[in-house]
Amino acid sequence: AVVSTQSTGDAIQAIVMSNFGEGVLHLTGSSMSGFGTKNSDADMALVFDPHVSVIPKSKARKVIVRLAGSLRREAFCSNVETIFAKVPIIKLFDNISGCDVDININNLIGIKNSFLLRSISTLDERIPVFVIALKLWAKSWNINSAFHGTMSSYTLVNMVLYFLQIGLSPPLLPALKPYVDKLQGVNVNSQLQNYRPSEFIKFTVKNTEPVGALWVKFFYFWNKRFRQKKIFSVYSAKERLRNYNEHGLDIPSYAFVIEEPFQKDNIARSVQYNQFEEIKLRFSEMCRQMQGTLPFERMFGESKEERYDFGQGR
Repeated sequence: AVVSTQSTGDAIQAIVMSNFGEGVLHLTGSSMSGFGTKNSDADMALVFDPHVSVIPKSKARKVIVRLAGSLRREAFCSNVETIFAKVPIIKLFDNISGCDVDININNLIGIKNSFLLRSISTLDERIPVFVIALKLWAKSWNINSAFHGTMSSYTLVNMVLYFLQIGLSPPLLPALKPYVDKLQGVNVNSQLQNYRPSEFIKFTVKNTEPVGALWVKFFYFWNKRFRQKKIFSVYSAKERLRNYNEHGLDIPSYAFVIEEPFQKDNIARSVQYNQFEEIKLRFSEMCRQMQGTLPFERMFGESKEERYDFGQGR
């Protein structure tokens, strides 16, 4: 939950200041956006320079090693690990909130994106309910794992947003272009706190359909589009044919393409062709069950993972 995670963030912020004398820690990811459950992991971004998205790897490594050393001495932290991948992170278990925590360095886009998603989640109460239900459905069928070649949670979120933009009349969400453009120039350390998520998106919601009706339409919407070789953009609320000369989205091996609103790369790049067939099958079966041409035995799969708590991490 946000409250307990925030208290941990405050404690880590104090450790950062005692070690470096500078740096601002931001809560990001689903715990911040309002699209997480009580069991969601917590993502945090430590920002030293709000004008640079990527700091030198040597500096990031030094920060990671030093901060991890300090965290290992704290009673509220356990299982502290350092991972030096493309994006160096610290992983730990937070004994206060009881969740896993990832800390990265200077991920400005992640901070701005989390703020944007938080603003969207406050626009209408149906949106976070829908997103959380979809994530749990996908996880139950084992198609919510970027590591295993299926859909990341961020891919699922953007699938919902795109559907809410063009799959409904009237729409439940506008194109995100003006809001992304506004955030691009915002200093995350000194200016972002001046914006209120509940007031950031200026849009009057006129759609009053219940969540159940949205759920049915969502699966029909994507079951049709999965068969189309298109790029889907929540930034413009439009779709276009794939152009293999288009920078960042021109890799033929991509099975599915959703344009990331800030960086314009492919959110769904983790989806592998063989896994995409399984994803399409699950969506097709949902549609057939709702049409009555396939027995409606169950909506959720039999994933061996934990039973889910629908309490929102807000």
